[in-house]
Amino acid sequence: MSWFSILPTAIACLLLLFVPGTLLILALGLRNPAFLAVAPLLTVSVVSVSAIVAPYLGLGWSILPVAAATFLLAVALFLVQRIPALRQPVRPWRAALTATKRMPLLAGVGFGIGALSIAVQLRTAFGRPDNISQTFDNVFHLNAIRYVLDTGNASSMTLTAMTNGDNPPYFYPAAWHGLASLLIQLTGAPLPAAVNVLNLCIAAGVWTLGCMFLVRILVGSNPYAVGAAGALAAGFGSFPILLLDFGVLYPNFLSVSMLPAALGCVSLFFGNRHLPHVGPVARYLLAPMAALGVAIAHPNGVMSLFALSVPILVAAWVSLAIKRRRSGKSAKHTLVAGLGLLATLGVMAGLWKIIRPPAVAAFWLPVQTQGQALGEILTNSAMQRPVAWAVSVLVIMGLVVVTRRPATAWFAGSFVIISALFVVVSAGPAGRLRDFLTGVWYNDSYRLAALLPVVAAPLAAVGVAWLLQLLQVRIFSRVRYQVSAVAPAGALHTAGPIIALVVVGILQAPPMVTPVLSAQANYSTTPDSPLVSSDEMAIIQELDNYVPADATVAVNPWTGGAMAFAIADRNTTSKHTLTTYTKATELLNDKFREAATDPSVCPAARAGNVRYVLDFGTREVHGGNHGFQGLQIPDSTPGFKLLAQHGEAKLFQVTACQ
Repeated sequence: MSWFSILPTAIACLLLLFVPGTLLILALGLRNPAFLAVAPLLTVSVVSVSAIVAPYLGLGWSILPVAAATFLLAVALFLVQRIPALRQPVRPWRAALTATKRMPLLAGVGFGIGALSIAVQLRTAFGRPDNISQTFDNVFHLNAIRYVLDTGNASSMTLTAMTNGDNPPYFYPAAWHGLASLLIQLTGAPLPAAVNVLNLCIAAGVWTLGCMFLVRILVGSNPYAVGAAGALAAGFGSFPILLLDFGVLYPNFLSVSMLPAALGCVSLFFGNRHLPHVGPVARYLLAPMAALGVAIAHPNGVMSLFALSVPILVAAWVSLAIKRRRSGKSAKHTLVAGLGLLATLGVMAGLWKIIRPPAVAAFWLPVQTQGQALGEILTNSAMQRPVAWAVSVLVIMGLVVVTRRPATAWFAGSFVIISALFVVVSAGPAGRLRDFLTGVWYNDSYRLAALLPVVAAPLAAVGVAWLLQLLQVRIFSRVRYQVSAVAPAGALHTAGPIIALVVVGILQAPPMVTPVLSAQANYSTTPDSPLVSSDEMAIIQELDNYVPADATVAVNPWTGGAMAFAIADRNTTSKHTLTTYTKATELLNDKFREAATDPSVCPAARAGNVRYVLDFGTREVHGGNHGFQGLQIPDSTPGFKLLAQHGEAKLFQVTACQ
């Protein structure tokens, strides 16, 4: 499979991510192209809620529930915003595009540099379109997609039925799995290829546009800053590529990709005026609608949004207090607003204690000293990534600029909060305080490292804009008369920033080599791959030749056998390493190879229609030993027939229970 052959899948993926949300944006009367960055967030909200509601309506999972929900919601939003008291002037697209003449060009160039750079990075990391991540969590994520396709149910309320044995399911964020399953249904793409295409489109499209939108909200219609935000979205080793390397953390990756645009919507909610012609309906609905999608993508995503938003709330109250004091108005309204602020912060604190994984899952320990953590923040090299000197200088410049301006100082607060949390999780002493502050992210340094670019990328973009404006004042004014005979002044004003964006794209590339190579190692299928080796993959890809579609295959998930469910679409006794087994499956895991001599084995096998065994040896993805002796079948074992073998990977048919 070539990358060229999956271009139609990529186009379909972009349409899936953007079309539903764009219809809702239009229904809200928003015409500024900047709001295209919010469209995927609304799409995720619609997809994830539709997936939860569909089973209650007796509907199987497909694009139809999503289309119906999008249509109904769009009609409702259109009707609400047509209420005379809530109407807003509709700004034509052409007027929005030409309001700042250089904005479309520089934004387009910046987005092109950033999106193309990310696409090249991930294409290099993935290798082939159908390669899989050879990591622990990928067993669950790919099998969850297959489970959605087989059951016709993508609800976050029931997805864990796949791994929870006879116990009732519990909530698990399934927005990413729902999107991946829809893409497969729409295109017929192989599951691994659909996963890689989806992640590439999220990183190159959703993340990049989100960074640009946040900068547009932060500093207004500054084409230098907005264009630079697009280009710089590709310059950080800790996101987006980190969460596609470590873990692998696909749902977390989706939620973080959505955070910049969601944070921009929160700023809009609290009175940001940098995007004109936004009526009250859009102003007050975009943030909660976007936050809903972030939350179902991954709960710690919405908790990250809360943390990032605290300075917005405080700044809004301070601004209100100053305005009312200067106008000589009563302080009563200010006090009421202050009480509302305290109540909101109290609710956030309560949610902070509730919306978090079980304590037993937050087992990650600190990994470095506080000095090292601070150094990694300043040099944008979190989790031992290469130092990004050029980007780091720009981030510091941007931090100085936003701190000095009252309207943007809140963003410096967001930067401080995320930086402090990273220091606590990666270098703070393990204990109750650390658990309270960072247990939301499993006390995992990698997950918090991925949040640093959410604040660093916009700051770097502001730094680029400040530097370009300084150069124009100091340098251009001196040389424009000398070159006016050769090139018009307008051309120089346009060409200079474009060249600068290209230079930024080039300078940020070298530190990305190591993160790309790190991810590439985890997506390579070799004889020694930790999850599924090349021999094991060959067996899985041949299952169609030996295993009927209705049969179940006994597997040890720790050795990669469970990937037969995702890749070959054959039911397996286990679909994740952390599975709660039924008593029958536990018996097979321990004693299946004794089927010819132990009379208790075959009834358990027949109960689950288990007629085949994948024996991938004893090497596990994390190097441990979790037993499963019953699935380690010597060649001469009575009652088992060897059907296929590649290296040490073997497929057996169970003849003892026929």
